[in-house]
Amino acid sequence: MSPQDDRPVSPAPDGGAPPTRREAKEAARQDEVRLENAVETAGGEVPPPAVPATAASRGPAPESTLLQRVMTGNALVAFLSVVLSLILGGVLIAVTDQNVARASSYFFSRPQDTLGAAWTAASSAYIALFQGSVFNFGGDSFSRMIYPLTQTLTVATPLICAGLGVALAFRAGLFNIGAQGQILIGATFAGWIGFTLHLPVGLHLLLVILAGMVGGAVWAGLVGLLKARTGAHEVILTIMFNYIATNLVLYFLSTPAFQRPGSTNPISPQL
Repeated sequence: MSPQDDRPVSPAPDGGAPPTRREAKEAARQDEVRLENAVETAGGEVPPPAVPATAASRGPAPESTLLQRVMTGNALVAFLSVVLSLILGGVLIAVTDQNVARASSYFFSRPQDTLGAAWTAASSAYIALFQGSVFNFGGDSFSRMIYPLTQTLTVATPLICAGLGVALAFRAGLFNIGAQGQILIGATFAGWIGFTLHLPVGLHLLLVILAGMVGGAVWAGLVGLLKARTGAHEVILTIMFNYIATNLVLYFLSTPAFQRPGSTNPISPQL
């Protein structure tokens, strides 16, 4: 055997899986036989070593199933995060409940009382949370049943929009800490259009939404302008602009243009 017989078998050049030990041994044996035949043949050329079968030559691997994609994707992580938060929330509710505290004083004699009180406290809290924020089963009409959901959307929509604005800045490599001020200025623009103009419902709603978008964009654009022109840091600017926006809104609510008629309180007219 020549020293060439001891050389390692290199992986497949196409980036496929490396050969197994059996394939490597078989390829080495074939190389040895070919080299011996070439030596015996005068003037013969040494044939190239045999390339073992790779994963690519054996055909494509079977595609991953839907279950595998779900188990390794973000959907499972999001679902497990919600479940874990509900469990931890239930534990916190149970340990702060007075009935659970009283039942835990004799836990070792009657543990079922403590566990039952903990379950009652957590389940009652989550049922009340669902009925107060999503759907009220005790409503006397459908509009009263979905009233909690409409109120939840009313409160959550500005927060969702602000979160999208912060996420967009993060994707661009910037820190937008001024979501509070942008919400306030956007609400000021939208509110003024809402109680000043008297238009058809569809057009009125569209203008209110556009005014809110313009107000928030203008307030955020001032920060971008200062950063581009002066090099000031956006974190400091957005935090300072939050305080400026808060005081501007308080000032506007004390002027006749924004203050509710007949009221001296800083309250705007009802939309």
